[in-house]
Amino acid sequence: MPELPEVEVVRRALEGEIKGLTITDIKIKYPNIILDDIEEFRCNVLSKKIISMDRLGKFLIFNLNEGNLVSHLRMEGKYFYVKKDSMDNKHIHVIFYFDNGYMLCYQDVRKFGRICYKSNCDLYTTEPLSNVGIDLTKNKDYDLDLLYKKITSRKTPIKTTLLDQSIIAGLGNIYVDEVLFLSKLNPHMDSNKITKKDLKNILSHSLDCFLKSIECGGTTIRSYTSSLGVIGHNQDNLLVHTKEACPVCGSKIIKDKTNGRGTYYCPKCQKL
Repeated sequence: MPELPEVEVVRRALEGEIKGLTITDIKIKYPNIILDDIEEFRCNVLSKKIISMDRLGKFLIFNLNEGNLVSHLRMEGKYFYVKKDSMDNKHIHVIFYFDNGYMLCYQDVRKFGRICYKSNCDLYTTEPLSNVGIDLTKNKDYDLDLLYKKITSRKTPIKTTLLDQSIIAGLGNIYVDEVLFLSKLNPHMDSNKITKKDLKNILSHSLDCFLKSIECGGTTIRSYTSSLGVIGHNQDNLLVHTKEACPVCGSKIIKDKTNGRGTYYCPKCQKL
């Protein structure tokens, strides 16, 4: 699943191609991708110009000259910017046609991704973006005490808590494993047992992981590529996720599950 860095790579790639283009037509082949009434969605989006691209956590935001498109790629969603009618397959579910003879195809093998239209006044005050937690790449003025209370009010494993997008936006399975290793915290540790120092470490390492991965074009494991086919190479920098031995102490990395999610950690450096 694309996490914050991968979505940011997609945002940058797309903005460089579609900024300033006008949407002349829309083909919706799988209506469930669209969260709105289909006809309403078409009316809101047709003839609109793409002014810029933005992002919050794992959500892509297409800023239009009137309103916004909000898109979540979920597990395997991808965008492809190609010449009109030059690409089609059974996994392409939504196509936006532009005034320059090109089109933007949304492809999603598992059909989990979602797209919706939001007016400017509703963009951040209604779902889905109203539920998004702190985006560390954008928000430097968050309330540390409030965040600490929010996390320590839970008895769930710290990994499970950090995967909750209402806490820290953009963290997914890969980066949570990396952040907890860097913070020397066992992923199965109860959230209510972390200290404020632990939280500061989590926040610092999360931002660092995000920025380093963005610089590397994201982490390519299994199906992720950017919208223009750019392959990220941050997987070369991973310390524990998918690894065999701890880079610090040499212990064998344990792989087990946390609430069904594959979890990698060092039993020595991350003692419970």
